[in-house]
Amino acid sequence: MRPSTGLRTAVWVLLLVVIPGVVWAAPIGQEGGEAPADVLWITLAPLIAIATFVERILEIFWDRWEAPGLWPNRKGVLNPSAPAYVRSKKAWSQWLGTMVAVLIIGLTNVRLFRLLGFDVLFSNLLLFTSNVGGIFDQFTVGTLIDWLLTAGIIGWGGTELVHNIIEGLVKGRNLWKEMREVEAGRKSILDARFFGDYIAPELEKRGISVTGLRNLFQTLNTVGVSPDSLLGSLTVGQVDQLLARLESQPDTAPAAQAIRTFLEGVPPEKQPEIPNLLALLTPEQRRRFLGA
Repeated sequence: MRPSTGLRTAVWVLLLVVIPGVVWAAPIGQEGGEAPADVLWITLAPLIAIATFVERILEIFWDRWEAPGLWPNRKGVLNPSAPAYVRSKKAWSQWLGTMVAVLIIGLTNVRLFRLLGFDVLFSNLLLFTSNVGGIFDQFTVGTLIDWLLTAGIIGWGGTELVHNIIEGLVKGRNLWKEMREVEAGRKSILDARFFGDYIAPELEKRGISVTGLRNLFQTLNTVGVSPDSLLGSLTVGQVDQLLARLESQPDTAPAAQAIRTFLEGVPPEKQPEIPNLLALLTPEQRRRFLGA
Protein backbone atom coordinates (compact mmCIF):
# COMPACT_ATOMS: atom_id res chain seq x y z
CA MET A 1 0.00 0.00 0.00
CA ARG A 2 1.30 3.43 -0.97
CA PRO A 3 -0.04 6.46 0.94
CA SER A 4 -2.01 9.04 -1.01
CA THR A 5 -0.80 12.61 -1.59
CA GLY A 6 -3.32 13.98 0.90
CA LEU A 7 -2.19 11.54 3.55
CA ARG A 8 1.46 12.41 2.91
CA THR A 9 0.60 16.08 3.39
CA ALA A 10 -1.18 15.29 6.65
CA VAL A 11 1.84 13.34 7.86
CA TRP A 12 4.23 16.22 7.16
CA VAL A 13 1.92 18.55 9.08
CA LEU A 14 1.97 16.02 11.91
CA LEU A 15 5.77 15.92 11.83
CA LEU A 16 6.00 19.72 11.96
CA VAL A 17 3.90 19.63 15.12
CA VAL A 18 5.64 16.66 16.75
CA ILE A 19 9.33 17.27 15.90
CA PRO A 20 9.84 20.31 18.20
CA GLY A 21 8.53 18.28 21.13
CA VAL A 22 10.69 15.29 20.25
CA VAL A 23 13.72 17.54 20.23
CA TRP A 24 13.17 18.74 23.76
CA ALA A 25 11.55 15.68 25.25
CA ALA A 26 13.61 12.55 25.90
CA PRO A 27 12.31 9.26 24.53
CA ILE A 28 11.27 6.49 26.88
CA GLY A 29 14.12 5.48 29.16
CA GLN A 30 16.19 8.58 28.41
CA GLU A 31 16.78 11.78 30.34
CA GLY A 32 17.56 15.29 29.13
CA GLY A 33 16.50 14.90 25.50
CA GLU A 34 20.05 14.21 24.15
CA ALA A 35 19.42 10.57 23.25
CA PRO A 36 20.98 9.03 20.14
CA ALA A 37 18.81 8.96 17.05
CA ASP A 38 18.47 5.15 17.02
CA VAL A 39 16.57 5.32 20.32
CA LEU A 40 13.61 6.68 18.36
CA TRP A 41 13.77 3.65 16.08
CA ILE A 42 13.85 1.33 19.09
CA THR A 43 11.03 3.20 20.81
CA LEU A 44 8.76 3.11 17.76
CA ALA A 45 9.75 -0.37 16.59
CA PRO A 46 6.44 -1.87 17.81
CA LEU A 47 4.61 0.36 15.34
CA ILE A 48 6.70 -1.03 12.49
CA ALA A 49 6.00 -4.57 13.68
CA ILE A 50 2.25 -3.94 13.79
CA ALA A 51 2.26 -2.24 10.38
CA THR A 52 4.19 -5.18 8.89
CA PHE A 53 1.78 -7.65 10.49
CA VAL A 54 -1.24 -5.78 9.10
CA GLU A 55 0.28 -5.77 5.62
CA ARG A 56 0.90 -9.53 5.77
CA ILE A 57 -2.71 -10.13 6.85
CA LEU A 58 -3.99 -8.06 3.93
CA GLU A 59 -1.70 -9.86 1.49
CA ILE A 60 -3.00 -13.23 2.65
CA PHE A 61 -6.59 -11.99 2.49
CA TRP A 62 -6.28 -10.63 -1.06
CA ASP A 63 -4.37 -13.69 -2.26
CA ARG A 64 -7.26 -15.88 -1.12
CA TRP A 65 -9.86 -13.40 -2.38
CA GLU A 66 -8.42 -13.35 -5.89
CA ALA A 67 -7.73 -17.08 -6.16
CA PRO A 68 -10.75 -19.09 -7.37
CA GLY A 69 -12.08 -21.88 -5.18
CA LEU A 70 -10.85 -20.43 -1.87
CA TRP A 71 -12.79 -18.93 0.99
CA PRO A 72 -14.04 -16.18 1.32
CA ASN A 73 -14.48 -15.63 -2.44
CA ARG A 74 -14.73 -18.98 -4.25
CA LYS A 75 -15.44 -17.19 -7.54
CA GLY A 76 -12.05 -15.49 -7.46
CA VAL A 77 -11.17 -12.40 -9.50
CA LEU A 78 -10.90 -12.77 -13.28
CA ASN A 79 -8.67 -9.73 -13.85
CA PRO A 80 -6.82 -8.53 -10.71
CA SER A 81 -5.01 -5.86 -12.74
CA ALA A 82 -8.16 -4.10 -13.94
CA PRO A 83 -8.00 -0.38 -13.01
CA ALA A 84 -11.42 -0.37 -11.37
CA TYR A 85 -10.56 -3.43 -9.29
CA VAL A 86 -7.15 -1.98 -8.31
CA ARG A 87 -8.81 1.23 -7.10
CA SER A 88 -11.43 -0.69 -5.17
CA LYS A 89 -8.80 -3.00 -3.69
CA LYS A 90 -6.70 -0.06 -2.53
CA ALA A 91 -9.65 1.62 -0.82
CA TRP A 92 -10.76 -1.59 0.86
CA SER A 93 -7.18 -2.32 1.92
CA GLN A 94 -6.94 1.03 3.67
CA TRP A 95 -10.19 0.54 5.56
CA LEU A 96 -9.54 -3.13 6.37
CA GLY A 97 -5.98 -2.29 7.45
CA THR A 98 -7.29 0.44 9.72
CA MET A 99 -9.81 -1.91 11.33
CA VAL A 100 -7.18 -4.59 11.90
CA ALA A 101 -4.82 -1.94 13.31
CA VAL A 102 -7.58 -0.72 15.65
CA LEU A 103 -7.97 -4.27 16.95
CA ILE A 104 -4.23 -4.89 17.40
CA ILE A 105 -3.60 -1.51 19.04
CA GLY A 106 -6.52 -2.16 21.37
CA LEU A 107 -4.93 -5.44 22.39
CA THR A 108 -1.36 -4.16 22.74
CA ASN A 109 -1.86 -0.48 23.70
CA VAL A 110 0.92 0.49 21.26
CA ARG A 111 0.06 4.11 20.42
CA LEU A 112 2.25 6.64 18.61
CA PHE A 113 1.96 9.61 20.96
CA ARG A 114 2.08 7.40 24.03
CA LEU A 115 5.39 5.92 22.84
CA LEU A 116 6.74 9.43 22.26
CA GLY A 117 5.67 10.46 25.75
CA PHE A 118 3.16 13.11 24.67
CA ASP A 119 -0.22 13.91 26.19
CA VAL A 120 -2.78 14.23 23.43
CA LEU A 121 -5.45 16.90 23.71
CA PHE A 122 -8.19 15.94 26.22
CA SER A 123 -5.91 13.37 27.86
CA ASN A 124 -7.28 14.45 31.23
CA LEU A 125 -10.91 13.95 30.15
CA LEU A 126 -11.65 10.49 31.55
CA LEU A 127 -14.33 8.45 29.76
CA PHE A 128 -14.13 5.29 31.88
CA THR A 129 -11.70 2.97 33.58
CA SER A 130 -11.55 -0.78 34.06
CA ASN A 131 -9.50 -3.42 35.76
CA VAL A 132 -8.72 -5.42 32.61
CA GLY A 133 -5.43 -3.58 32.00
CA GLY A 134 -4.03 -2.26 28.75
CA ILE A 135 -5.65 0.52 26.81
CA PHE A 136 -8.90 0.47 28.79
CA ASP A 137 -7.32 1.46 32.10
CA GLN A 138 -7.89 5.20 32.57
CA PHE A 139 -9.43 5.46 29.10
CA THR A 140 -9.60 9.14 28.14
CA VAL A 141 -10.62 11.12 25.08
CA GLY A 142 -6.91 11.59 24.40
CA THR A 143 -6.44 7.80 24.48
CA LEU A 144 -9.20 7.41 21.89
CA ILE A 145 -7.67 10.09 19.65
CA ASP A 146 -4.21 8.52 19.90
CA TRP A 147 -5.71 5.08 19.21
CA LEU A 148 -7.54 6.19 16.07
CA LEU A 149 -4.66 8.32 14.75
CA THR A 150 -2.19 5.46 15.15
CA ALA A 151 -4.57 2.99 13.51
CA GLY A 152 -5.16 5.43 10.64
CA ILE A 153 -1.43 5.88 10.06
CA ILE A 154 -0.88 2.13 9.96
CA GLY A 155 -4.01 1.28 8.00
CA TRP A 156 -3.73 3.99 5.36
CA GLY A 157 0.03 4.24 5.07
CA GLY A 158 1.42 0.86 6.05
CA THR A 159 5.06 0.25 6.88
CA GLU A 160 6.22 2.85 4.34
CA LEU A 161 4.40 5.66 6.09
CA VAL A 162 5.48 4.47 9.55
CA HIS A 163 9.09 4.42 8.34
CA ASN A 164 8.67 7.90 6.86
CA ILE A 165 7.34 9.23 10.15
CA ILE A 166 10.21 7.77 12.16
CA GLU A 167 12.77 8.98 9.63
CA GLY A 168 11.20 12.43 9.70
CA LEU A 169 11.38 12.51 13.50
CA VAL A 170 15.01 11.35 13.52
CA LYS A 171 16.08 13.80 10.79
CA GLY A 172 14.15 16.63 12.41
CA ARG A 173 15.70 15.88 15.79
CA ASN A 174 19.20 15.81 14.30
CA LEU A 175 18.63 19.02 12.35
CA TRP A 176 17.28 20.80 15.40
CA LYS A 177 20.22 19.59 17.49
CA GLU A 178 22.66 20.84 14.85
CA MET A 179 20.91 24.21 14.81
CA ARG A 180 21.19 24.44 18.59
CA GLU A 181 24.88 23.55 18.43
CA VAL A 182 25.48 26.19 15.75
CA GLU A 183 23.63 28.78 17.83
CA ALA A 184 25.61 27.80 20.93
CA GLY A 185 28.86 28.14 18.97
CA ARG A 186 27.84 31.53 17.62
CA LYS A 187 26.94 32.73 21.11
CA SER A 188 30.27 31.45 22.45
CA ILE A 189 32.15 33.43 19.80
CA LEU A 190 30.14 36.59 20.50
CA ASP A 191 30.74 36.20 24.25
CA ALA A 192 34.48 35.83 23.71
CA ARG A 193 34.52 38.84 21.39
CA PHE A 194 32.59 40.96 23.88
CA PHE A 195 34.91 40.04 26.73
CA GLY A 196 38.09 40.38 24.70
CA ASP A 197 37.16 43.56 22.83
CA TYR A 198 35.43 45.48 25.61
CA ILE A 199 35.61 44.04 29.13
CA ALA A 200 39.31 43.15 29.16
CA PRO A 201 40.48 46.52 27.72
CA GLU A 202 38.28 48.41 30.17
CA LEU A 203 39.72 46.44 33.07
CA GLU A 204 43.25 47.17 31.86
CA LYS A 205 42.46 50.89 31.68
CA ARG A 206 41.75 50.71 35.40
CA GLY A 207 44.99 48.92 36.14
CA ILE A 208 43.38 45.49 36.44
CA SER A 209 44.88 42.39 34.91
CA VAL A 210 42.36 39.79 33.75
CA THR A 211 44.74 37.04 34.85
CA GLY A 212 45.20 38.71 38.23
CA LEU A 213 41.43 39.08 38.68
CA ARG A 214 40.87 35.44 37.74
CA ASN A 215 43.55 34.31 40.20
CA LEU A 216 41.99 36.46 42.93
CA PHE A 217 38.56 34.93 42.38
CA GLN A 218 40.06 31.44 42.47
CA THR A 219 41.83 32.24 45.76
CA LEU A 220 38.61 33.55 47.28
CA ASN A 221 36.71 30.44 46.21
CA THR A 222 39.43 28.22 47.62
CA VAL A 223 39.05 29.64 51.13
CA GLY A 224 35.25 29.78 50.91
CA VAL A 225 34.84 33.53 50.33
CA SER A 226 32.40 34.56 47.64
CA PRO A 227 33.80 36.98 45.04
CA ASP A 228 30.44 38.78 45.24
CA SER A 229 31.27 39.86 48.80
CA LEU A 230 34.35 41.66 47.48
CA LEU A 231 32.39 43.26 44.64
CA GLY A 232 29.70 44.37 47.05
CA SER A 233 32.27 45.92 49.38
CA LEU A 234 33.87 47.75 46.44
CA THR A 235 30.47 49.11 45.41
CA VAL A 236 29.65 50.60 48.83
CA GLY A 237 33.25 51.54 49.70
CA GLN A 238 33.62 49.15 52.62
CA VAL A 239 36.66 47.18 51.54
CA ASP A 240 38.49 47.92 54.80
CA GLN A 241 35.67 46.39 56.83
CA LEU A 242 35.75 43.28 54.62
CA LEU A 243 39.52 42.97 55.01
CA ALA A 244 39.30 43.33 58.77
CA ARG A 245 36.67 40.61 58.95
CA LEU A 246 38.71 38.26 56.77
CA GLU A 247 41.94 38.90 58.66
CA SER A 248 40.25 38.10 61.97
CA GLN A 249 39.83 34.48 60.87
CA PRO A 250 42.92 32.33 60.21
CA ASP A 251 41.13 30.39 57.45
CA THR A 252 40.26 33.52 55.47
CA ALA A 253 43.39 35.57 56.17
CA PRO A 254 45.01 34.43 52.85
CA ALA A 255 41.99 35.88 51.03
CA ALA A 256 42.55 39.26 52.73
CA GLN A 257 46.18 39.25 51.68
CA ALA A 258 45.26 38.36 48.10
CA ILE A 259 42.75 41.24 47.98
CA ARG A 260 45.32 43.73 49.32
CA THR A 261 47.89 42.59 46.77
CA PHE A 262 45.37 42.85 43.95
CA LEU A 263 44.12 46.33 44.88
CA GLU A 264 47.62 47.79 45.26
CA GLY A 265 47.80 48.38 41.52
CA VAL A 266 44.27 49.83 41.23
CA PRO A 267 43.76 53.55 41.93
CA PRO A 268 41.23 54.05 44.77
CA GLU A 269 38.93 56.13 42.57
CA LYS A 270 38.80 53.29 40.03
CA GLN A 271 37.99 50.51 42.49
CA PRO A 272 34.18 51.17 42.65
CA GLU A 273 34.07 50.85 38.84
CA ILE A 274 35.11 47.19 38.95
CA PRO A 275 31.70 45.84 40.08
CA ASN A 276 29.88 48.02 37.55
CA LEU A 277 32.06 46.70 34.75
CA LEU A 278 31.70 43.05 35.78
CA ALA A 279 27.92 43.52 36.08
CA LEU A 280 27.85 43.67 32.28
CA LEU A 281 28.74 39.97 32.24
CA THR A 282 26.16 37.25 32.67
CA PRO A 283 26.83 34.67 35.41
CA GLU A 284 27.74 32.17 32.69
CA GLN A 285 30.18 34.59 31.06
CA ARG A 286 31.76 35.42 34.39
CA ARG A 287 32.29 31.75 35.21
CA ARG A 288 33.75 31.13 31.77
CA PHE A 289 36.21 34.03 31.64
CA LEU A 290 36.92 34.71 35.31
CA GLY A 291 36.19 31.37 36.95
CA ALA A 292 33.61 32.75 39.40
